[in-house]
Amino acid sequence: MNNKQTVGISNLIRSEAQRVFKRRRTWAVIAVYLIFVLLECLFLTMMNTSFYDPDHSVPLNSLNTAPFLLRELAILMNFVVIPMLAADSFNGDVFSGALRLALIRPVSRVKMFLVKWAVLGAAVGAMTLFTWAAGTVFGRIFMPAAAETTLMGAGTVGGLGAIGYGLGFYGLAFCIFLALIGVGGIVSRLAPNPVLAYIGMLAVIVGGIYVSDGLAFLLSVSDSIFHFLGHTGGSDASLGWILCALLAGCAIMGTWSWSRREWMQ
Repeated sequence: MNNKQTVGISNLIRSEAQRVFKRRRTWAVIAVYLIFVLLECLFLTMMNTSFYDPDHSVPLNSLNTAPFLLRELAILMNFVVIPMLAADSFNGDVFSGALRLALIRPVSRVKMFLVKWAVLGAAVGAMTLFTWAAGTVFGRIFMPAAAETTLMGAGTVGGLGAIGYGLGFYGLAFCIFLALIGVGGIVSRLAPNPVLAYIGMLAVIVGGIYVSDGLAFLLSVSDSIFHFLGHTGGSDASLGWILCALLAGCAIMGTWSWSRREWMQ
């Protein structure tokens, strides 16, 4: 019998979640993000205007606020929240020796990589869902009331249509965040310590635009999603398949690189 089968996925997930949420830095990052959600809501209240992109502004109302709340928050997510969490989880555990203690049990390193990706994805997904809910509720209470609104790519919609658009918008944003976590797993495998892993992730985000315009969504999440949903063409028209390819590539490269630890160490 293969002893590796004695360690269930649910136990691995529970163990990884305990390591992630026992770190003070994890809660500090989450607290900072929640504070910025509140500050961004206050900013939108004062401005009553946001942007699809630098060339197209739009007045905000009770129905269209949620997608625009993520505009600046996505930058915080990509440059601070995800890189710090990924560097701590994928690289910090290795650097500190915590992963070695976890692997005293007969656990596949491939499973460990996938579990780390899943736990961080759940944490980031919860923050993304909270942002959508906060934007939706905040818009209904504090922004100018509207029975219908016009959204790029959706035309004129009512309340239910606006909610559906917002969920689709945030769903795409979450897929981008999930891909970035996968990138963090690969970068952290190559970096010797968490600080360099964090810097390496920032280099990937900024450097992606120089590799291909199709990777601009790593830097300007909201702009790319608005253009994709609006069918405006250009490099953002390929967002869907590039994102799928990036997720698949991260899964393949990540599991391959982490599996090599089993026989290289």
